Amino acid sequence: MTSTALLAFGHALVALALVPFLYLRLKAYLLFFQQEEYDGGRFVRWLRRARARDRRASLAAGIAGVLVIATPPEAELLHALADALILAGLGLGMRLSRRPLGRAKKPLVMTARARRILALALLFALALGILVWVFVGVGSPLAPALATLVLTQIAPYCLVIADYGLKPLERRIRARYREEARAKLKALDPLVIGITGSYGKTSTKHILAHILESAAPTLATPGSVNTEMGISRIVREELAPHHRYFIAEMGAYGPGSIARLCRLAPPKLGIITGVGVAHYERFGDIDTVFDAKFELADAVAAAGGCVIVIGDAVPGKRLRARLLRDGAHLRLIGNVAGSALRLGKAHQTRAGLELEVEGEGISATLLKVPLYGLHQAHNVLAAVAAALELGLPLDMIRAALATTPQIRHRLEVVTRGGITVIDDAYNANPEGFAAALALLDSLVGDGGRRILVTPGMVELGARHEAEHARLGALAAQHADIALVVAPARITSFVDAFEGAMPPGASLERFDNQAAAEAWVNAHASAGDVVLFENNLPDLYEMRPVF
Repeated sequence: MTSTALLAFGHALVALALVPFLYLRLKAYLLFFQQEEYDGGRFVRWLRRARARDRRASLAAGIAGVLVIATPPEAELLHALADALILAGLGLGMRLSRRPLGRAKKPLVMTARARRILALALLFALALGILVWVFVGVGSPLAPALATLVLTQIAPYCLVIADYGLKPLERRIRARYREEARAKLKALDPLVIGITGSYGKTSTKHILAHILESAAPTLATPGSVNTEMGISRIVREELAPHHRYFIAEMGAYGPGSIARLCRLAPPKLGIITGVGVAHYERFGDIDTVFDAKFELADAVAAAGGCVIVIGDAVPGKRLRARLLRDGAHLRLIGNVAGSALRLGKAHQTRAGLELEVEGEGISATLLKVPLYGLHQAHNVLAAVAAALELGLPLDMIRAALATTPQIRHRLEVVTRGGITVIDDAYNANPEGFAAALALLDSLVGDGGRRILVTPGMVELGARHEAEHARLGALAAQHADIALVVAPARITSFVDAFEGAMPPGASLERFDNQAAAEAWVNAHASAGDVVLFENNLPDLYEMRPVF
């Protein structure tokens, strides 16, 4: 084979190798783009924060380009060597792209939307690569290096561009799904209950669904499904004529989110579990959070329905103003003045919660619920208030509560080999964190240790440092050993814990959750209680190396 033929062959191999490289690299980036809910701005900020741009293949292409520029045009063997270097870089890049796809805690789900974004991004990238190659010159020895360098750097942005280009189509698809779901809800006419809040939504939904199921067939959105498309899918695929109640968890991802969900599934009864600092990063201040959550109250009040509000968990000044405006439609519960259903004594036992409730026409009644965490008392109270509003007798409610199953990854308590494990991996708010810490004291065995495993909280925005400092000091009162995952994220937590921890307590640092869990497996013993508090998404814990 002549040197010219060898060079042409090398060019062809690079062109061919770019296709699988781009496919795998785009798929790896799509994993994180999907976890950012296809929000281009947040994804680009993640790219910068994680330093997730390509380095290896780009370095190989850069060296190859320098080699070509530094040698005369007739040095075709050296130019062929440059192609070989690019191929090696692309091969390494493909291997590195597979790692996050195989190691992700939350795997990439190739939905129809994800497939459309991936296909269009790949087509866009390949078209760009062809343009660069042609612009430099099809036979130019510099073309493979320059095309590779451009594509390795532009790849993640191709996903954002593809998603933007698909938005008109996505809007039409979402509109069709919404209309199908809305029409089905109108035709079947279940009583729709909307639940929102900065925290406690999923737990309250779980408890209420269990109570209502004891009276009539009930459908609730599963897990943490709380978006427009998620609710539409559940309605379209699972709602049946026999369902009397439909409970929709409603998540707020910005002003207007709850209002849109209420137009999709108009609620006749609403529950607002609380207004707090969770997701501060999205909203910026507590007033914006309040307004977003109370979009549910606006919709229910407009329909002449009732909204149950846990008054203890809502800013008092804003709540009082709201009562003056829509008091006829708001039902306060908790321990604030004017509560229709009040929470009396509540305490945690090893078997679960015991709490006392009383209110209008209800004398003090003891309820036993096999759930953990004193903060769940308010969630139980909200579910009881909703069930009473729907006409269920208190005896039926009390019997149902006694058989409430635990909630997956939300203070789920199991015992393994004498070690009590508290799984609170899905918690994402400071209030729940504080309640979980108190549970360590209740469940530790004689002579056992209280072990906390946590990466801290996310999406606290400007409250990040202050909240973690508060939680670190609090953790020092309840944990003998703190295993901190990704400590560089939560230095204020680490500093506060170490500053407040008593003699004999300790703090260990780990790069990832798996390493912390390995420590627990190696060192925990009978009598110990281990709290797994939150579990970072791949966006925060995984640092892909490309």
